[in-house]
Amino acid sequence: MTPFRSKGLALRNQPKPQLYFHRPIRYYLNAAFQHGFILDGFEERAFQPDQPQLFTLGWGGKFSEIPPVLLMRLRLTNP
Repeated sequence: MTPFRSKGLALRNQPKPQLYFHRPIRYYLNAAFQHGFILDGFEERAFQPDQPQLFTLGWGGKFSEIPPVLLMRLRLTNP
């Protein structure tokens, strides 16, 4: 819940770590709402439990109850 940034790897043998910015979802949604956007679509997907894990840093079926991606559609209230 506490915003922070850190460095990490996204790919195996990556030459140097990149920055990651961790923010709670409310951080982004509140910023959008303050600028006149409304949330009119939301989706969360997870891998199937039997999905093979193809990469060392991959999710595969190991976390089938935790969605690695949340999709939100935001629209301006008065475009």
